[in-house]
Amino acid sequence: MKTLWPRVVTGFFAASMLALPQAYTISAKPGAVNYVEGNVLLDGQPLLSSGLKSIFLNAGSLLETRDGKAEVLLTPGVFLRVGDNSQVRMLKPSLIGTQIAIESGESMLEVDEYIRDSHLAVTCRGALIEIEKTGLYRFDADGEPSVAVIDGKAQVSFGEKHENIGKGHEALLSEALKTRKFNKDREDELYAWSNIRAQYNASLSYQAARSVSNSSFGGGYGGYNGFYGSGWLWNSGFNSWLWMPGNAAFFSPFGWGFYGPGAVAYAPVVVVPVAVQGGGAYGSVPVRHPHPGPGNGTGVITVPVNARQMPAVGFYGGSPAAYAAARTQAARAMEANGGLRTQSGAQPRPFSGVQGGAGAHPAASSSGSARWTGGGAAAGGGNSGGGHWNGGGAASSHSSGGTTGSGRASGK
Repeated sequence: MKTLWPRVVTGFFAASMLALPQAYTISAKPGAVNYVEGNVLLDGQPLLSSGLKSIFLNAGSLLETRDGKAEVLLTPGVFLRVGDNSQVRMLKPSLIGTQIAIESGESMLEVDEYIRDSHLAVTCRGALIEIEKTGLYRFDADGEPSVAVIDGKAQVSFGEKHENIGKGHEALLSEALKTRKFNKDREDELYAWSNIRAQYNASLSYQAARSVSNSSFGGGYGGYNGFYGSGWLWNSGFNSWLWMPGNAAFFSPFGWGFYGPGAVAYAPVVVVPVAVQGGGAYGSVPVRHPHPGPGNGTGVITVPVNARQMPAVGFYGGSPAAYAAARTQAARAMEANGGLRTQSGAQPRPFSGVQGGAGAHPAASSSGSARWTGGGAAAGGGNSGGGHWNGGGAASSHSSGGTTGSGRASGK
């Protein structure tokens, strides 16, 4: 990895600068502060929501929220969201070995792409948490310090003790290092806010992918893992960074989709009302939810989704359990109304091919039998991560997860 990285990055910048519209610029550096609301400071200096393009967490930098929230971008496809009255320190901003410290308060880590052979770690109250797959992770540094795996898998170490924790469990960060089931019914504003941010991130990525000519990249896009590489792009029109996947598709644990230039034409989409700046409530948890785009509170946005486990559009839920129930209802309603469609009105195309179990890309054929396969989660089939549709049979656009023809759904 270390010997290949400088050469690959050079190719990434050369290809990207030739192909991207002038509205976009590129960064290969983790630690970008992508969004802030309320009172947020970096190394003691207040941050404003405008002018974040050049704001990064360097090694040793301390991000602090005071009655505010912030979103920080780590490696491509990894989003750190910091809750109110919290402190996070960047320990190592590296694409092949990122490490952060949760020093106080609460934070949430959304991992939509997990780069094979990389290392993503978090320290919190004397514990080391190593992220092992895509998913959603919650960290609490105050009161009874803990890490919860809402979705995914992590190894937790405290002194000489080690525990592996999976989906729906949490570890208490002390010398005893006890594990238990995570309380999915707990009202959680940071969870609801993270869902909204994931939705907007997916919308911005979708708009950018549609504007990029995939042929300009020779069929691929990205910075450091070849044909399926991905990267962060700055969109000056929206005053925001966005994640551009490679020639593949990835999925948020909340059900939103991220599609690269070669896959975006086949993305199933939904139309979502733009949230109004100032306030609101989803479930029983009040959250602030401004949209980073033009108009700031009017109209609708188009958002790609995970066809086999779609989000609950318009409901963000105060708890993981409430949101999961709403997703089930949304899937049934979509099924009853004829299923998901792409922007052009077509049924979503099946996906095939995978790079290290990390992402999916469109299949070349839509006939014959097929089944879902792939590393991590099946494309459109799991809560997060990637997978693919192996074979020619058409995948159903219905959100209930059915298939058409002789295909069947499965995953690894």
